[in-house]
Amino acid sequence: MNLNAGKVILAVTMFFFAITACTAADEPGSVGTVHAETIVPVPGGESIQAPLPQPTPAGESSGNYTRLEIMPTYMNFVVEPGERKEMTVTVRNRDTKTARVQPMVRQQPYAGPDIVESSWIAVSPASADIAAGESTKFTVIVTMPAGTLRGMYSSMITFTDEAYPSAYPQPFPSYIHTLGLNINVASSPVIQISTPYISDQLESGSEYSYTVDVKNKGSAPLAMNARIGDDSYPVYGPYGPQEPPLDAKSFTISAPSSIPPGRNGTVTLKVNVPKNASGYFNGNVDLGIDDPAIRLEESRIQLNFLIWKQPEGGFSKKFLVPSQEPISLELTSAMPMMSPVTAAGTPQNMPRREPSFDATLTGPDGNANLVLVEKVIKGSVNLGTDPALTNGDQPGQYQETGTQYIFTYSAQGEPGQWTLAVMPRNTQSFEYKISLGGDNPLPVPSLFTLPPGLLGNAARQ
Repeated sequence: MNLNAGKVILAVTMFFFAITACTAADEPGSVGTVHAETIVPVPGGESIQAPLPQPTPAGESSGNYTRLEIMPTYMNFVVEPGERKEMTVTVRNRDTKTARVQPMVRQQPYAGPDIVESSWIAVSPASADIAAGESTKFTVIVTMPAGTLRGMYSSMITFTDEAYPSAYPQPFPSYIHTLGLNINVASSPVIQISTPYISDQLESGSEYSYTVDVKNKGSAPLAMNARIGDDSYPVYGPYGPQEPPLDAKSFTISAPSSIPPGRNGTVTLKVNVPKNASGYFNGNVDLGIDDPAIRLEESRIQLNFLIWKQPEGGFSKKFLVPSQEPISLELTSAMPMMSPVTAAGTPQNMPRREPSFDATLTGPDGNANLVLVEKVIKGSVNLGTDPALTNGDQPGQYQETGTQYIFTYSAQGEPGQWTLAVMPRNTQSFEYKISLGGDNPLPVPSLFTLPPGLLGNAARQ
């Protein structure tokens, strides 16, 4: 290679760098406008003049497309399996020549897992020649086959094969004349689950039982194969994933294999909590129901269990009483909604597991006469969750979403150091409040005094 050839190659290379560095300077509002030529230096002190490409004038289209107006540009169908519905779309030719229009059903790119089958949609007429300035009405017909899974389906109709150009390869053409379609397959489930979730606090080494009613609202027998689901949620601890405290062997399920039309079936779930187990378990009971109107999560009973071991000793809190005055103690435990309920809102064969406390108060002279003066039960109630799953033919169903148990104790305090000892029963957490003096109630007669351990022993079964 001679010296002149090397100079040319280097000049071309620097020419492309010069194009990148140029900015718009000539015309206001233009994009990327540069001078018609530029001077590019080359080694040896010489220079050459290189022409620069001119940009496309603003507003000038690089394609010649048919001017069609589509009204509307989007349709939403709500159909049930086995149903047929129609809608009309108008295509107007805004061009100066006759346009050939031929509707074609195409898959919507990135439409998700629910894909429309082309056989579900028909367009009439199949094609049309629309004169300049005229319009033609097309009928979009959606026929949903029986047994179609409930869900949202997307598709589109293109009226020509014209597509926007792209500087890069694309997996799908970007069609110009399109009509977007959304098909909502809405079918009523044939089952009704009385309680779609169970949330509870379980003590290690204990056994618990729950019942859930499943109603067949259809006209044919409903096959069911209840089992513990395989896809429980992982549990993470301070050092990464942890083994769940329960597995399939911890559960025993009793359920019918078929429910007659209009009848109820009862699913009984027994949980045998291993000794020394603790932590969270998030899983499900898969009812194994084959119904296209039911999504996967709707044929399950969600399980959310918090498992703990009862401490051997109680909670201790020291405090100072400055003078002789009444002492008021308030212990509060909040319990989540955990009991399956009937249509009347009453628990179904649930063990009684109200939280309670064994509390003692020790002062300078020994144990004080700690008296329970009030027990308050507070709760929040709503009319249920999804009516399609819980209410059925009933006008409403009351459900508790949470309950608070508040115990208030009183004692006469002496000056000095005091110690509160609390042994909680059937609860994972509690709050305490110690009030001194003021309007605190004085101890009441021994008729209301509870012997140590009575509350906790009476509540545990």
